[in-house]
Amino acid sequence: MQTLVLLLDVDNTLLDNDAIKADWDEQLRGELGDTLAERFWEIYEEVRGERGVVDIPLTLSRLREQTPSLDEQTYRYIRSLFFDYPFYKRLYPNVMETLEYLRTMGLTVIVSDGDLVFQVEKITKSHLVEAVAGRVLIFTHKQEHLDEITRANPADHYAMVDDSPHILHASKQIMRDRLTTVFVVQGHYATGQPPEGFMPDLTVPHIGDLRNYHREQLL
Repeated sequence: MQTLVLLLDVDNTLLDNDAIKADWDEQLRGELGDTLAERFWEIYEEVRGERGVVDIPLTLSRLREQTPSLDEQTYRYIRSLFFDYPFYKRLYPNVMETLEYLRTMGLTVIVSDGDLVFQVEKITKSHLVEAVAGRVLIFTHKQEHLDEITRANPADHYAMVDDSPHILHASKQIMRDRLTTVFVVQGHYATGQPPEGFMPDLTVPHIGDLRNYHREQLL
């Protein structure tokens, strides 16, 4: 059994997802125009509301169904903007060095929210799978699967590294003293309204700052 397992989020924790969305928006507007690009983001939010997570394949499928004027060549190009995006270029500074450092403290495991198709593509093309030796788990709402996560990675103690106050707070309420919550203040979720009573164990401005912490602080 491991002494410490580090549960690492992806979007806006290891990967600058806000910047990626801005890139997509610019490219969509350039190819489709403002009206259709805005319709894409409306469908994106509708799908997220229905499924509880972002689902790019379903969003693209619905855009195609609802837009008879969208020819096959344009649709394939739009799809390639997402599936062929160079995600590794949007890793936050010093992510790989930080993951290497964290491996000296304990077992690193990526635990991400998202759909099982596109999120896998994103994590793979970010070169993050290799960085954690293939230890990747994806759920719709990971805080609802903590038993499953801990059974798959048994340890005396866990540290959850995430940009979402809501996920960190909910997970701490369940795992209590078995979990150290590490709040990374990156992305739009980090600057939103936190849940009442949210008090992370550690707060860092950037993911790379974790290289300044010692194992005992995560325990």
